[in-house]
Amino acid sequence: MALILAMARRLPEARDNQSRLLWRGMISDLAQREDELTGKTLVIIGLGRIGGRLAGLAKAFGMEVIGVRRDPAAGANGADAVHHFDRLSELLPRADFVALTCPLTPETQGIIGADALSRMKSSAVLVNCARGKCVDEPALVDALQRGEIVAAALDVTSEEPLAANSPLWQMSNVFITPHTAGETRSYEKNVVDILLDNLDRLSRGERTLRNGIV
Repeated sequence: MALILAMARRLPEARDNQSRLLWRGMISDLAQREDELTGKTLVIIGLGRIGGRLAGLAKAFGMEVIGVRRDPAAGANGADAVHHFDRLSELLPRADFVALTCPLTPETQGIIGADALSRMKSSAVLVNCARGKCVDEPALVDALQRGEIVAAALDVTSEEPLAANSPLWQMSNVFITPHTAGETRSYEKNVVDILLDNLDRLSRGERTLRNGIV
């Protein structure tokens, strides 16, 4: 949610302006101003624990949330609607933001490629907090350069660290964070809690594990 807010409120640009001692005046072109989230549509790819949490936060900001997951029967998990992955191509044109919160599987590898990007609005923003290889990176660079989408916020990249010669570093419409979306002061405690919970489940003979990928 932080990345969505940062892109909507153009915080990376504001930070760049601060380093240049630039006080930007009010913009007359409405399309170039900071924006609000209320009324915008968010498509979340992956509606597990993280995707469901994002859905709840986005709803609190007045967004319409559409979820895409492998098994829609598992529930909407806070989204207004949920669909199977095979419906993604028809949902992308509706999205103002597309957020990936899915695991990397054969089904999700490259799920956002040239075709998917071409279906998105030119004003849409891609947010990837999943795994870098869920996005076809060369196709993303091309789409950003040609204005097929307006911007991307990437917490993950195909290769990490991101290569120094990657064009993503120099693109003003790309915001990069170094795979820190889950790196909080409580990270280790949260991991241990999940481990202990799963050990308890195994000791009870349960087959479903918390945060398991099937």
